[in-house]
Amino acid sequence: MEKTSKDERVIQTAMANPLDKFELGIKTIIESLMMQRMAENDGIVTRYMDDSSFQKTIYPILAKEIYRSILERQE
Repeated sequence: MEKTSKDERVIQTAMANPLDKFELGIKTIIESLMMQRMAENDGIVTRYMDDSSFQKTIYPILAKEIYRSILERQE
């Protein structure tokens, strides 16, 4: 979450969109960043990528927290 909320593409997407559009716009970015971090967090990343039920539960929470973090820093 920390790395994602500092990614310029994610910040720009958050600043230009409401939460629902933000969630759609950052999905591939989050997956790409997760793959980069797989070595550090293999268990959670593997579960996220392999378990669609887990992904559907976690992704909205993750996106909301990233969005909130970006908007708070911009104030």
